[in-house]
Amino acid sequence: MSIYKPCDIRGQADTELTPELYRSWGLTLGRQLEANSKFVVGGDVRASTPEFLAELVDGLCAAGLDVVDLGTLPTPMIYYAKRRLEAAGCAIVTASHNPANINGLKWMLGERPPTSEQVRLVEQEADGAGSGPERAGTTPRTLDVSFDYVAWLQETWVKARALQRRIVLDPGHGCWAARARRYLQAVFPRCLFSAIHDTPDAEFGGRIPDCSRPDLLEELSDAVYHERAHLGIAFDGDGDRVAFVDNEGAALTAEEATCVLLQSFGPRLEGQPFVYDQKFSDRIPETAAALGATPLVERSGHTFLRGRMLQSGAMFGAEISGHYFFGALGGGDDGLFAACRMIAHLARCKVTLADLRRTCPPVFMTPDLRVPVAANRCEQVIEQVRSAWSEYPQTTIDGVRVSFPDGWALVRNSVTESAFTFRFEATDWPRLVEMVHSFCDSLGDLGDQLWDEYEAAMVGKNECRSLPETTDEPGQ
Repeated sequence: MSIYKPCDIRGQADTELTPELYRSWGLTLGRQLEANSKFVVGGDVRASTPEFLAELVDGLCAAGLDVVDLGTLPTPMIYYAKRRLEAAGCAIVTASHNPANINGLKWMLGERPPTSEQVRLVEQEADGAGSGPERAGTTPRTLDVSFDYVAWLQETWVKARALQRRIVLDPGHGCWAARARRYLQAVFPRCLFSAIHDTPDAEFGGRIPDCSRPDLLEELSDAVYHERAHLGIAFDGDGDRVAFVDNEGAALTAEEATCVLLQSFGPRLEGQPFVYDQKFSDRIPETAAALGATPLVERSGHTFLRGRMLQSGAMFGAEISGHYFFGALGGGDDGLFAACRMIAHLARCKVTLADLRRTCPPVFMTPDLRVPVAANRCEQVIEQVRSAWSEYPQTTIDGVRVSFPDGWALVRNSVTESAFTFRFEATDWPRLVEMVHSFCDSLGDLGDQLWDEYEAAMVGKNECRSLPETTDEPGQ
Protein backbone atom coordinates (compact mmCIF):
# COMPACT_ATOMS: atom_id res chain seq x y z
CA MET A 1 0.00 0.00 0.00
CA SER A 2 1.16 3.53 -0.74
CA ILE A 3 2.27 5.82 2.09
CA TYR A 4 0.08 8.52 0.52
CA LYS A 5 -3.39 8.19 2.06
CA PRO A 6 -6.57 10.12 1.18
CA CYS A 7 -6.02 12.74 3.92
CA ASP A 8 -2.37 12.45 5.02
CA ILE A 9 0.84 10.41 4.81
CA ARG A 10 1.52 7.26 6.88
CA GLY A 11 4.20 4.58 6.65
CA GLN A 12 6.73 2.37 8.40
CA ALA A 13 9.24 4.74 9.98
CA ASP A 14 12.29 2.56 9.35
CA THR A 15 11.54 1.22 5.86
CA GLU A 16 9.07 3.48 4.04
CA LEU A 17 9.85 6.94 5.42
CA THR A 18 13.18 8.78 5.20
CA PRO A 19 14.54 12.16 6.35
CA GLU A 20 15.00 13.06 2.67
CA LEU A 21 11.30 12.54 2.04
CA TYR A 22 10.40 14.90 4.88
CA ARG A 23 12.73 17.58 3.52
CA SER A 24 11.17 17.24 0.07
CA TRP A 25 7.66 17.47 1.57
CA GLY A 26 8.72 20.63 3.40
CA LEU A 27 9.97 22.16 0.14
CA THR A 28 6.82 21.13 -1.70
CA LEU A 29 4.44 22.53 0.93
CA GLY A 30 6.50 25.69 1.33
CA ARG A 31 6.45 26.48 -2.37
CA GLN A 32 2.64 26.46 -2.34
CA LEU A 33 2.72 29.56 -0.10
CA GLU A 34 4.11 33.06 -0.52
CA ALA A 35 7.70 33.63 0.63
CA ASN A 36 7.95 34.58 4.33
CA SER A 37 4.49 33.17 5.10
CA LYS A 38 4.22 32.09 8.73
CA PHE A 39 4.12 28.31 9.17
CA VAL A 40 3.96 26.31 12.43
CA VAL A 41 5.26 22.77 12.91
CA GLY A 42 5.51 20.18 15.64
CA GLY A 43 5.43 16.45 16.23
CA ASP A 44 4.53 13.62 18.55
CA VAL A 45 6.60 11.50 20.95
CA ARG A 46 7.71 8.73 18.54
CA ALA A 47 11.41 7.94 18.37
CA SER A 48 11.58 8.79 14.67
CA THR A 49 9.83 12.16 15.00
CA PRO A 50 12.76 14.47 15.97
CA GLU A 51 14.87 13.61 12.92
CA PHE A 52 11.90 13.74 10.56
CA LEU A 53 10.73 17.05 12.05
CA ALA A 54 14.19 18.60 11.69
CA GLU A 55 14.29 17.70 7.99
CA LEU A 56 10.74 18.96 7.45
CA VAL A 57 11.75 22.29 9.01
CA ASP A 58 14.84 22.41 6.81
CA GLY A 59 12.72 21.98 3.70
CA LEU A 60 10.22 24.63 4.78
CA CYS A 61 13.02 27.08 5.52
CA ALA A 62 14.63 26.36 2.16
CA ALA A 63 11.28 27.31 0.61
CA GLY A 64 11.57 30.71 2.29
CA LEU A 65 8.88 30.38 4.97
CA ASP A 66 8.84 31.95 8.44
CA VAL A 67 8.88 28.67 10.37
CA VAL A 68 7.82 28.43 14.02
CA ASP A 69 9.00 25.11 15.50
CA LEU A 70 6.83 24.12 18.48
CA GLY A 71 8.71 20.86 19.12
CA THR A 72 6.99 17.87 20.72
CA LEU A 73 3.39 18.88 21.32
CA PRO A 74 -0.17 17.51 21.09
CA THR A 75 -1.70 18.07 17.68
CA PRO A 76 -4.53 20.30 19.06
CA MET A 77 -1.96 22.70 20.54
CA ILE A 78 -0.30 23.00 17.14
CA TYR A 79 -3.68 23.81 15.61
CA TYR A 80 -4.20 26.34 18.43
CA ALA A 81 -0.85 27.97 17.65
CA LYS A 82 -1.80 28.22 13.98
CA ARG A 83 -5.01 30.06 14.93
CA ARG A 84 -3.28 32.21 17.56
CA LEU A 85 -0.44 33.26 15.25
CA GLU A 86 -2.72 33.52 12.20
CA ALA A 87 -0.25 31.31 10.35
CA ALA A 88 -0.73 30.39 6.71
CA GLY A 89 -0.30 26.72 7.44
CA CYS A 90 0.91 24.00 9.76
CA ALA A 91 2.41 20.53 9.55
CA ILE A 92 2.64 17.79 12.17
CA VAL A 93 4.93 14.75 12.19
CA THR A 94 2.71 12.06 13.67
CA ALA A 95 0.90 8.81 13.00
CA SER A 96 -1.83 9.61 15.53
CA HIS A 97 -3.28 6.39 17.01
CA ASN A 98 -1.07 3.99 15.02
CA PRO A 99 1.65 1.79 16.60
CA ALA A 100 5.03 3.27 17.48
CA ASN A 101 6.81 1.90 14.41
CA ILE A 102 4.56 3.96 12.12
CA ASN A 103 4.97 7.67 11.48
CA GLY A 104 3.58 10.16 9.02
CA LEU A 105 2.69 13.72 8.21
CA LYS A 106 -0.51 15.73 8.32
CA TRP A 107 -0.82 19.37 7.37
CA MET A 108 -3.10 22.29 6.63
CA LEU A 109 -2.64 25.09 4.13
CA GLY A 110 -5.16 27.77 4.97
CA GLU A 111 -8.06 26.51 7.07
CA ARG A 112 -8.60 23.07 5.54
CA PRO A 113 -6.68 19.80 5.75
CA PRO A 114 -5.60 18.41 2.36
CA THR A 115 -7.96 16.66 -0.02
CA SER A 116 -6.91 13.41 -1.69
CA GLU A 117 -6.07 15.43 -4.82
CA GLN A 118 -3.78 17.72 -2.81
CA VAL A 119 -2.05 14.70 -1.24
CA ARG A 120 -1.42 13.32 -4.73
CA LEU A 121 0.00 16.71 -5.74
CA VAL A 122 2.48 16.54 -2.85
CA GLU A 123 3.44 13.02 -3.96
CA GLN A 124 4.04 14.14 -7.53
CA GLU A 125 5.90 17.35 -6.72
CA ALA A 126 8.04 15.82 -3.96
CA ASP A 127 9.74 13.61 -6.56
CA GLY A 128 11.13 16.75 -8.21
CA ALA A 129 11.41 18.93 -5.12
CA GLY A 130 14.98 19.94 -5.90
CA SER A 131 14.03 21.50 -9.24
CA GLY A 132 11.68 24.27 -8.04
CA PRO A 133 12.35 28.02 -8.02
CA GLU A 134 15.08 29.25 -5.71
CA ARG A 135 14.15 31.28 -2.63
CA ALA A 136 16.25 32.86 0.06
CA GLY A 137 16.51 30.44 2.97
CA THR A 138 15.26 31.34 6.43
CA THR A 139 16.08 30.34 10.00
CA PRO A 140 13.39 28.68 12.15
CA ARG A 141 12.42 30.01 15.55
CA THR A 142 10.96 28.21 18.54
CA LEU A 143 7.95 29.12 20.64
CA ASP A 144 6.22 27.79 23.77
CA VAL A 145 2.43 28.26 23.51
CA SER A 146 1.58 26.33 26.70
CA PHE A 147 0.75 29.39 28.82
CA ASP A 148 -1.48 30.94 26.15
CA TYR A 149 -3.25 27.64 25.51
CA VAL A 150 -4.06 27.05 29.18
CA ALA A 151 -5.16 30.67 29.65
CA TRP A 152 -7.52 30.28 26.69
CA LEU A 153 -9.03 27.11 28.22
CA GLN A 154 -9.41 28.86 31.58
CA GLU A 155 -11.23 31.77 29.97
CA THR A 156 -13.46 29.45 27.93
CA TRP A 157 -14.54 27.31 30.90
CA VAL A 158 -14.43 29.93 33.67
CA LYS A 159 -18.04 29.25 34.70
CA ALA A 160 -17.15 25.65 35.62
CA ARG A 161 -14.21 26.51 37.90
CA ALA A 162 -16.19 25.69 41.05
CA LEU A 163 -16.86 22.11 39.95
CA GLN A 164 -15.66 19.44 42.39
CA ARG A 165 -15.12 16.02 40.82
CA ARG A 166 -12.60 13.19 40.98
CA ILE A 167 -11.30 12.46 37.48
CA VAL A 168 -8.81 9.87 36.17
CA LEU A 169 -6.86 10.57 32.98
CA ASP A 170 -5.16 8.15 30.60
CA PRO A 171 -2.89 9.96 28.12
CA GLY A 172 -1.62 6.57 26.92
CA HIS A 173 2.06 7.63 27.15
CA GLY A 174 1.35 9.98 24.24
CA CYS A 175 1.52 13.73 23.71
CA TRP A 176 -0.86 14.63 26.56
CA ALA A 177 1.25 12.66 29.06
CA ALA A 178 2.62 14.99 31.78
CA ARG A 179 0.50 17.81 30.32
CA ALA A 180 -3.23 17.02 30.48
CA ARG A 181 -3.30 16.61 34.26
CA ARG A 182 -1.53 19.95 34.88
CA TYR A 183 -3.59 21.82 32.32
CA LEU A 184 -6.96 20.48 33.48
CA GLN A 185 -6.03 21.16 37.11
CA ALA A 186 -5.45 24.79 36.14
CA VAL A 187 -8.81 24.98 34.36
CA PHE A 188 -10.80 23.15 37.08
CA PRO A 189 -8.84 23.91 40.29
CA ARG A 190 -11.34 22.29 42.67
CA CYS A 191 -11.34 18.95 40.86
CA LEU A 192 -9.00 16.15 41.91
CA PHE A 193 -7.13 14.69 38.93
CA SER A 194 -5.05 11.52 38.85
CA ALA A 195 -3.50 9.80 35.84
CA ILE A 196 -2.24 6.48 34.52
CA HIS A 197 0.21 6.00 31.62
CA ASP A 198 1.29 9.58 32.27
CA THR A 199 4.90 9.64 31.06
CA PRO A 200 5.74 10.38 27.41
CA ASP A 201 7.10 7.20 25.85
CA ALA A 202 8.22 6.71 22.25
CA GLU A 203 6.90 3.14 22.42
CA PHE A 204 3.62 4.13 24.14
CA GLY A 205 4.37 1.68 26.92
CA GLY A 206 4.19 -1.20 24.46
CA ARG A 207 0.53 -0.39 23.75
CA ILE A 208 -1.26 0.93 20.67
CA PRO A 209 -2.22 4.56 21.41
CA ASP A 210 -5.81 4.17 20.21
CA CYS A 211 -8.44 5.33 22.71
CA SER A 212 -11.28 4.27 20.40
CA ARG A 213 -10.62 0.59 21.22
CA PRO A 214 -12.61 -0.55 24.31
CA ASP A 215 -10.00 -3.20 25.18
CA LEU A 216 -7.40 -0.43 25.61
CA LEU A 217 -9.64 1.38 28.12
CA GLU A 218 -9.80 -1.49 30.62
CA GLU A 219 -7.04 -0.14 32.88
CA LEU A 220 -8.72 3.27 32.92
CA SER A 221 -12.07 1.64 33.75
CA ASP A 222 -10.45 -0.24 36.65
CA ALA A 223 -8.81 2.95 37.94
CA VAL A 224 -12.09 4.89 37.80
CA TYR A 225 -13.91 2.12 39.64
CA HIS A 226 -11.28 1.59 42.35
CA GLU A 227 -10.72 5.33 42.92
CA ARG A 228 -14.49 5.94 42.98
CA ALA A 229 -13.96 8.65 40.40
CA HIS A 230 -16.73 10.51 38.63
CA LEU A 231 -15.16 10.30 35.18
CA GLY A 232 -12.32 8.78 33.17
CA ILE A 233 -10.80 10.45 30.10
CA ALA A 234 -8.45 8.81 27.58
CA PHE A 235 -6.51 10.31 24.66
CA ASP A 236 -4.80 8.87 21.60
CA GLY A 237 -1.14 9.20 20.60
CA ASP A 238 -1.20 12.78 19.32
CA GLY A 239 -4.05 14.00 21.51
CA ASP A 240 -6.79 14.93 19.08
CA ARG A 241 -9.06 11.98 19.89
CA VAL A 242 -10.77 11.41 23.23
CA ALA A 243 -12.82 8.67 24.91
CA PHE A 244 -14.76 8.60 28.17
CA VAL A 245 -15.40 6.17 31.03
CA ASP A 246 -18.32 6.77 33.39
CA ASN A 247 -18.39 6.63 37.18
CA GLU A 248 -19.33 2.93 37.11
CA GLY A 249 -16.26 2.07 35.03
CA ALA A 250 -18.18 1.60 31.78
CA ALA A 251 -16.52 2.91 28.63
CA LEU A 252 -18.91 5.06 26.63
CA THR A 253 -19.41 4.07 23.02
CA ALA A 254 -18.84 6.75 20.39
CA GLU A 255 -22.63 7.04 20.08
CA GLU A 256 -23.09 7.50 23.83
CA ALA A 257 -20.33 10.11 24.10
CA THR A 258 -21.71 12.00 21.11
CA CYS A 259 -25.23 11.90 22.56
CA VAL A 260 -24.02 13.40 25.84
CA LEU A 261 -21.95 16.06 24.09
CA LEU A 262 -24.93 16.99 21.90
CA GLN A 263 -26.98 17.51 25.06
CA SER A 264 -24.23 19.74 26.48
CA PHE A 265 -25.10 22.53 24.02
CA GLY A 266 -28.65 22.86 25.34
CA PRO A 267 -30.96 25.26 23.46
CA ARG A 268 -28.02 26.80 21.56
CA LEU A 269 -28.06 23.74 19.30
CA GLU A 270 -31.52 24.55 17.95
CA GLY A 271 -31.41 25.47 14.28
CA GLN A 272 -27.67 24.71 14.05
CA PRO A 273 -26.07 22.25 11.60
CA PHE A 274 -24.56 19.12 13.16
CA VAL A 275 -21.99 17.17 11.10
CA TYR A 276 -21.69 13.44 11.71
CA ASP A 277 -19.77 10.45 10.37
CA GLN A 278 -21.81 8.12 8.12
CA LYS A 279 -20.59 5.16 10.20
CA PHE A 280 -22.58 6.35 13.22
CA SER A 281 -25.81 4.70 14.31
CA ASP A 282 -29.00 6.28 12.97
CA ARG A 283 -29.75 7.10 16.60
CA ILE A 284 -27.24 9.97 16.37
CA PRO A 285 -28.98 12.07 13.68
CA GLU A 286 -32.31 11.23 15.36
CA THR A 287 -31.00 12.56 18.69
CA ALA A 288 -29.58 15.68 17.05
CA ALA A 289 -32.86 16.37 15.25
CA ALA A 290 -34.82 15.90 18.49
CA LEU A 291 -32.60 18.60 20.04
CA GLY A 292 -33.42 20.97 17.20
CA ALA A 293 -30.23 20.58 15.15
CA THR A 294 -29.99 19.88 11.42
CA PRO A 295 -27.97 16.66 10.92
CA LEU A 296 -25.51 16.61 7.99
CA VAL A 297 -23.97 13.25 7.11
CA GLU A 298 -20.36 13.11 5.86
CA ARG A 299 -17.90 10.39 4.90
CA SER A 300 -15.43 9.18 7.53
CA GLY A 301 -12.15 11.02 7.84
CA HIS A 302 -10.80 14.12 9.57
CA THR A 303 -10.43 16.08 6.33
CA PHE A 304 -13.99 15.44 5.21
CA LEU A 305 -15.67 16.23 8.52
CA ARG A 306 -13.59 19.34 9.13
CA GLY A 307 -14.29 20.53 5.59
CA ARG A 308 -18.03 20.04 6.12
CA MET A 309 -17.81 21.89 9.46
CA LEU A 310 -16.29 24.89 7.67
CA GLN A 311 -18.70 24.70 4.75
CA SER A 312 -21.80 24.49 6.94
CA GLY A 313 -20.72 26.70 9.85
CA ALA A 314 -21.75 23.91 12.22
CA MET A 315 -21.49 24.33 15.98
CA PHE A 316 -20.56 20.68 16.56
CA GLY A 317 -19.44 17.60 14.65
CA ALA A 318 -18.43 14.06 15.54
CA GLU A 319 -16.50 11.20 14.00
CA ILE A 320 -16.94 7.66 15.28
CA SER A 321 -13.22 7.29 16.05
CA GLY A 322 -13.35 9.94 18.81
CA HIS A 323 -12.68 13.17 16.92
CA TYR A 324 -15.04 15.93 18.08
CA PHE A 325 -15.23 19.14 16.05
CA PHE A 326 -16.33 22.54 17.33
CA GLY A 327 -17.32 25.77 15.64
CA ALA A 328 -15.47 27.56 18.45
CA LEU A 329 -12.24 26.03 17.08
CA GLY A 330 -12.87 27.16 13.53
CA GLY A 331 -14.38 23.76 12.78
CA GLY A 332 -11.37 21.96 14.26
CA ASP A 333 -11.00 19.21 16.83
CA ASP A 334 -9.20 19.07 20.18
CA GLY A 335 -9.32 16.12 22.58
CA LEU A 336 -8.64 18.26 25.66
CA PHE A 337 -11.24 20.85 24.65
CA ALA A 338 -13.82 18.06 24.25
CA ALA A 339 -12.82 16.75 27.69
CA CYS A 340 -13.39 20.22 29.17
CA ARG A 341 -16.86 20.33 27.62
CA MET A 342 -17.74 16.96 29.12
CA ILE A 343 -16.47 18.02 32.57
CA ALA A 344 -18.36 21.32 32.42
CA HIS A 345 -21.55 19.57 31.29
CA LEU A 346 -21.39 17.23 34.29
CA ALA A 347 -21.15 20.31 36.51
CA ARG A 348 -24.26 21.87 34.99
CA CYS A 349 -26.57 18.86 34.86
CA LYS A 350 -25.74 17.61 38.39
CA VAL A 351 -26.18 13.92 37.56
CA THR A 352 -23.59 11.21 37.01
CA LEU A 353 -22.20 10.28 33.62
CA ALA A 354 -23.65 6.78 34.12
CA ASP A 355 -27.09 8.38 34.48
CA LEU A 356 -26.54 10.34 31.27
CA ARG A 357 -25.30 7.22 29.47
CA ARG A 358 -28.48 5.38 30.37
CA THR A 359 -30.59 8.11 28.73
CA CYS A 360 -28.93 7.42 25.36
CA PRO A 361 -30.99 5.31 22.92
CA PRO A 362 -29.92 1.65 22.57
CA VAL A 363 -27.78 0.78 19.55
CA PHE A 364 -27.70 -2.61 17.80
CA MET A 365 -24.70 -2.36 15.53
CA THR A 366 -21.49 -4.14 14.58
CA PRO A 367 -18.03 -2.61 14.78
CA ASP A 368 -16.04 -2.38 11.56
CA LEU A 369 -15.67 -5.90 10.13
CA ARG A 370 -12.49 -6.05 8.04
CA VAL A 371 -12.26 -8.62 5.22
CA PRO A 372 -9.11 -8.88 3.03
CA VAL A 373 -9.79 -8.61 -0.71
CA ALA A 374 -7.42 -8.63 -3.67
CA ALA A 375 -7.00 -5.11 -5.05
CA ASN A 376 -8.30 -6.15 -8.48
CA ARG A 377 -11.61 -7.30 -6.95
CA CYS A 378 -12.51 -4.05 -5.19
CA GLU A 379 -14.72 -2.52 -7.88
CA GLN A 380 -16.30 -5.91 -8.55
CA VAL A 381 -17.35 -6.31 -4.90
CA ILE A 382 -18.88 -2.83 -4.73
CA GLU A 383 -20.88 -3.49 -7.90
CA GLN A 384 -21.91 -6.89 -6.54
CA VAL A 385 -23.34 -5.24 -3.42
CA ARG A 386 -25.08 -2.48 -5.38
CA SER A 387 -26.66 -5.00 -7.74
CA ALA A 388 -27.74 -7.46 -5.03
CA TRP A 389 -29.57 -4.74 -3.09
CA SER A 390 -30.57 -2.45 -5.95
CA GLU A 391 -34.22 -2.23 -4.80
CA TYR A 392 -33.15 -0.42 -1.61
CA PRO A 393 -31.98 3.21 -1.31
CA GLN A 394 -28.20 3.56 -1.59
CA THR A 395 -25.71 6.36 -0.91
CA THR A 396 -22.20 6.36 -2.32
CA ILE A 397 -20.33 9.20 -0.60
CA ASP A 398 -17.76 6.60 0.52
CA GLY A 399 -18.26 3.02 -0.66
CA VAL A 400 -21.92 2.07 -0.67
CA ARG A 401 -24.44 2.39 2.17
CA VAL A 402 -27.66 0.40 1.70
CA SER A 403 -30.64 1.62 3.72
CA PHE A 404 -33.37 -0.80 4.85
CA PRO A 405 -36.59 -0.01 6.73
CA ASP A 406 -35.05 -1.56 9.84
CA GLY A 407 -31.36 -0.72 9.50
CA TRP A 408 -28.48 -0.30 7.08
CA ALA A 409 -25.28 -1.86 5.76
CA LEU A 410 -22.10 -0.01 4.80
CA VAL A 411 -19.29 -1.38 2.61
CA ARG A 412 -16.11 0.66 2.17
CA ASN A 413 -12.62 0.22 0.78
CA SER A 414 -9.96 0.33 3.48
CA VAL A 415 -7.47 3.17 3.02
CA THR A 416 -4.66 1.29 4.78
CA GLU A 417 -4.74 -2.17 3.17
CA SER A 418 -6.33 -4.29 0.43
CA ALA A 419 -9.53 -4.97 2.34
CA PHE A 420 -13.14 -3.97 2.77
CA THR A 421 -14.76 -2.82 5.98
CA PHE A 422 -18.38 -3.73 6.61
CA ARG A 423 -20.68 -2.23 9.23
CA PHE A 424 -24.32 -3.08 9.98
CA GLU A 425 -27.08 -1.63 12.15
CA ALA A 426 -30.57 -3.00 12.87
CA THR A 427 -33.45 -2.30 15.24
CA ASP A 428 -32.59 -5.27 17.49
CA TRP A 429 -30.05 -8.10 17.78
CA PRO A 430 -32.09 -10.82 16.02
CA ARG A 431 -32.66 -8.60 13.00
CA LEU A 432 -28.95 -7.73 12.95
CA VAL A 433 -28.12 -11.45 12.66
CA GLU A 434 -30.58 -11.83 9.78
CA MET A 435 -29.21 -8.78 8.00
CA VAL A 436 -25.58 -9.88 8.22
CA HIS A 437 -26.46 -13.42 7.18
CA SER A 438 -28.40 -12.19 4.13
CA PHE A 439 -25.44 -10.02 3.14
CA CYS A 440 -23.05 -12.95 3.54
CA ASP A 441 -25.25 -15.09 1.27
CA SER A 442 -25.04 -12.44 -1.45
CA LEU A 443 -21.22 -12.28 -1.41
CA GLY A 444 -20.19 -15.88 -2.12
CA ASP A 445 -16.73 -16.82 -0.76
CA LEU A 446 -16.29 -13.30 0.60
CA GLY A 447 -19.46 -13.84 2.63
CA ASP A 448 -17.88 -16.77 4.46
CA GLN A 449 -15.00 -14.55 5.55
CA LEU A 450 -17.42 -11.80 6.56
CA TRP A 451 -19.44 -14.20 8.74
CA ASP A 452 -16.25 -15.39 10.47
CA GLU A 453 -15.33 -11.76 11.21
CA TYR A 454 -18.83 -11.06 12.49
CA GLU A 455 -18.83 -14.04 14.86
CA ALA A 456 -15.38 -13.11 16.20
CA ALA A 457 -16.47 -9.49 16.77
CA MET A 458 -19.61 -10.52 18.65
CA VAL A 459 -17.95 -12.80 21.22
CA GLY A 460 -19.88 -12.48 24.47
CA LYS A 461 -23.08 -11.39 22.72
CA ASN A 462 -24.78 -14.74 22.18
CA GLU A 463 -28.06 -13.15 21.14
CA CYS A 464 -26.41 -11.68 18.03
CA ARG A 465 -24.18 -14.60 16.97
CA SER A 466 -26.52 -17.52 16.24
CA LEU A 467 -27.98 -18.00 12.78
CA PRO A 468 -31.75 -17.73 12.61
CA GLU A 469 -33.69 -20.83 11.56
CA THR A 470 -35.12 -18.90 8.61
CA THR A 471 -33.65 -15.79 7.10
CA ASP A 472 -35.41 -13.08 5.18
CA GLU A 473 -33.85 -10.25 3.31
CA PRO A 474 -33.38 -7.14 5.42
CA GLY A 475 -36.52 -5.06 5.60
CA GLN A 476 -38.89 -7.91 4.69
